[in-house]
Amino acid sequence: MKNQHMTTDTSGKDMLVEKADTTPLDIGSSVSGPTGPPLIDDDITYPEGGVRAWLVVLGAWSGLAASLGVYNSTGVIEAYVSRELLPDESPSTIGWIFGVYAFMTWICGAQVGPTFDAKGPRGLLIAGSLCTLVGVFALSFSTEYYQFILAFSVLAGGGASLLITPAMGSVAHWFFERRGLASGIAFTGGGVGGVLFPLMMQSLLPQVGWAWSIRILGFILLILCSISVTFCQSRIPPRNGPHTTWRDTLPDLRIFLDGTGAMSMTTAALFLVDLAYLVPMTYIPSYYLDRQGLPADKTLSGDAAFAYQLLAIANGSSCFGRYVAGALADQFGRYNTLIVSLFFCLASVAGFWLPDALAPNFDSIALLILFTILFGFVSGSNVSLTPICLGQLCDIQDYGKYYATCYTVCSLGCLISIPIAGSLLDATGMMGKQGYWGAIAYTAASYLAAFLCIVWVRIRVKGWDWRVKW
Repeated sequence: MKNQHMTTDTSGKDMLVEKADTTPLDIGSSVSGPTGPPLIDDDITYPEGGVRAWLVVLGAWSGLAASLGVYNSTGVIEAYVSRELLPDESPSTIGWIFGVYAFMTWICGAQVGPTFDAKGPRGLLIAGSLCTLVGVFALSFSTEYYQFILAFSVLAGGGASLLITPAMGSVAHWFFERRGLASGIAFTGGGVGGVLFPLMMQSLLPQVGWAWSIRILGFILLILCSISVTFCQSRIPPRNGPHTTWRDTLPDLRIFLDGTGAMSMTTAALFLVDLAYLVPMTYIPSYYLDRQGLPADKTLSGDAAFAYQLLAIANGSSCFGRYVAGALADQFGRYNTLIVSLFFCLASVAGFWLPDALAPNFDSIALLILFTILFGFVSGSNVSLTPICLGQLCDIQDYGKYYATCYTVCSLGCLISIPIAGSLLDATGMMGKQGYWGAIAYTAASYLAAFLCIVWVRIRVKGWDWRVKW
């Protein structure tokens, strides 16, 4: 028998820590936890619904649509910026715009948790909204490379980081038994934004141009951020007691020195996943444009519109994939499900995308469409399962520190992923779709290495019996 205890990490994501009656896995035992006793969920009552609770979910949905929705739409911005606005810059140089943006989106997420606990979500959401809106509106005026870095990468990316954590944390204050359902509904905001924003940009760019397309996006984000600020609110005291400070969730490299190596290998796997995941989500539109041999002046019209639709298809599939992965993880185990997910990510990249790029005379887009649908479906779990997997490696009171340490390392993967892929595009020196083979092979190799790391952790902790749920 196992005793299960549900809690919420500093970013509001659910985790279920299982403790066996036997000696627990000794991970991070040298790291001290908070000095105060944790406040367990049994001491708190939750509304589990009602008008106010569901309005909080609406606020969280809006905040995630304004942050993760843009994050999932960067492929559209990359395709237009690289071809129309900065055509003389190399792919590796352009890649830093989106690498820094992804880095800024995730680097602050864990560390703002104590601020949320102490002050509630409103101040963080207001700060995140201001950064996001100023960044997006400044992006509409940008013409120079440094302006794209400052407006989109730094301001909009930092704003997204400040929106994500309080949005999800607010939901956890109103639901316990139905927290998975409520959080799942809120998380669809990022997927819906990732579907609607590319389609909107596809429609607006030929009619009003870049500047006003981005400004219209900014006005939509203003509405979403206003809803999030209005409805997101907290209602319970800090979960780890009055003695918890921001220092309790700072990264601590000592947790990598445990005797099992499980935390080190898990972090390495998640770092590799971030290296791989951003490449398709950023380059799918550009790949299709180059695959079809469309010149720069055809980016906005005709057959080029399908490039933006492919990104919407990937994000739509991701919404379903996250739901299915969550249901399977509860039944078969989080690490077990992540292993299957990573295997199919590897299979989709190596089995569909790479052959399409390497076949010079293959004109059908069937492989590319199959890749987009399958990759979107299976890659969605890369984001939703990883925080829960971390929760299985530590005690509840240490989770903030584990989460912060892991995601600080993984944010570096986000930073360098797109520049590395852009450098590989430079290195091949080939035109059309064949020029992408190096970046695609790099993506497949990263997923293979991540898959092997997670398999190693699973075998190291639970052995070869795959019937064991973990």
